[in-house]
Amino acid sequence: MKVSMRLMEKLQSTLEQQIGEQISSTIVKRGWNYYRNGNVQKAEATMHHTLTGIVRGSDVYAIVIDAEHFKFSHCTCPFGGFCKHMAAVFFQYCDNYEGGFAQAERAYFRILGLLPASELMNRGAKEAAAQEQAEEQGTGSGDGAEQWLSWMEAEYGDSWKKCRHSLHALQPVLSSLKGLSRDWDKRLQRLHWITGILFVLEQAEHAINSVDSFSRYYHEISFQRMAEPWLEHAITLVNELEPEGMEELELSAVPAITAFAKRRALLSDKQLFEWGEIYIALCEKLSSNKAWFENERSQLNEEYREARSEERDASFYTIVLAMLSFYDERDLDAIRFFSDCPFDRCQRLIYPCAAQRMEEGKWALAEQWMSFLYERVYANRNFRNIGPFMALCRKADEDKGEQPVWMTYMTELLPYSYSELSEHWLSKKQYPQWADLQLLIGIKPEDIQATELREAAKAAPHALMPLYHQAVEAAIQSRNRQGYRMAVKHLKKLEKLYKTAKETHKWQVYLNGLTVKHQRLRALQEELWKGKLVT
Repeated sequence: MKVSMRLMEKLQSTLEQQIGEQISSTIVKRGWNYYRNGNVQKAEATMHHTLTGIVRGSDVYAIVIDAEHFKFSHCTCPFGGFCKHMAAVFFQYCDNYEGGFAQAERAYFRILGLLPASELMNRGAKEAAAQEQAEEQGTGSGDGAEQWLSWMEAEYGDSWKKCRHSLHALQPVLSSLKGLSRDWDKRLQRLHWITGILFVLEQAEHAINSVDSFSRYYHEISFQRMAEPWLEHAITLVNELEPEGMEELELSAVPAITAFAKRRALLSDKQLFEWGEIYIALCEKLSSNKAWFENERSQLNEEYREARSEERDASFYTIVLAMLSFYDERDLDAIRFFSDCPFDRCQRLIYPCAAQRMEEGKWALAEQWMSFLYERVYANRNFRNIGPFMALCRKADEDKGEQPVWMTYMTELLPYSYSELSEHWLSKKQYPQWADLQLLIGIKPEDIQATELREAAKAAPHALMPLYHQAVEAAIQSRNRQGYRMAVKHLKKLEKLYKTAKETHKWQVYLNGLTVKHQRLRALQEELWKGKLVT
């Protein structure tokens, strides 16, 4: 029996998203086969964002799928995780809505990130028709990017209205746009494809703004995941451009494409995609064309001064001008621009600048970037935001270890840098420094991975001795039986360290002194005796 007119769209879109993220494609395909074979006997939605169902396999299984708290979903089958029966119940639920099998098929292919077979069969015909229509209306390789965009808007400007649950409706649009230029010169074809992808991404932006606030979070994840290959393809095409050898038609198309990306980047509304990064990627590639580069920078400087004079947010301009200065190897200007921008908005771009200068072996410039970063990271230090900076410090110390400044940065960020610094010293086999760090932070031997302790004990037993001495005293100070047992465990490890270092005499002196010092602690003496440390 068909469900009422509404499919409970929030439930379907949420479940589709969760299944795509939590269930592997192999399991989804098995669930699809179960649904196709008629194994699902029941699939119903409750009032609490939950889907229930019954599936017949080797036995009869009951399924409950919680859309809001997917981790609590379960099936009575012995699989022990998110299983094929859950996927099968979801597809049957889609089938129960008007649209039947076609509705379920679309959901299945969306989850797998594919196009249904029926659409694949018709794609060639659609592309040919679009090509013929485009030629009739005069849009072609001889037109500029402005004409391309105008034509796309006229033909496909309302495509976003079809994106109710996913961006599936935009895939044939993108395929058609690419088909228009399949016979063009490769250089122009790249620019046309970039334009088409940016147009389709803007359609996705329109679509997300039509979603109600309750469902927006789930749709954002779904939309971004589906659009990710498109965005990656656009960046790949940008990197394939050859700015220095561009001819007149190519050069005439570039301003409209960059202006399109910049216009989106300047919008203050929350957006699905990082349009600023798309624009910066274009600027980076096109920067080798000096004429275009100087013209773009001049225009940005003018817009930047205008924004400042009108007291508008100029962060976008400062970031882009900083990156243009970096591409022009004017690092001090780049750092000056970045200084005028909130660190949380630009730090993702600053780290690659420092890393690139290190890769190029320009260590004087790398030091300037690292000094700038250190001031910002130190002022906002916490366990979450120092990771990228520590990664750069570790690389610098490995490549240019004779400069002590890298180690100074890492140690001054303690305790937030403990994990990275500990791993760094261990990887460089600097065991004394590594052991001293554990002492400084107050880490106990039982809190350190056994493999790390074994490695250090074998290579540098003396480095570990103070750590175990401290642990023994701390355990004894607990003044309870459990603490004394822990002290004995540490003493046995300490005995092995002394033997490895061939200092058994010093061990015996230490043990005798410890026994005399705590001779009144009868429970400790008993544990020492049980551990066969004393007779």
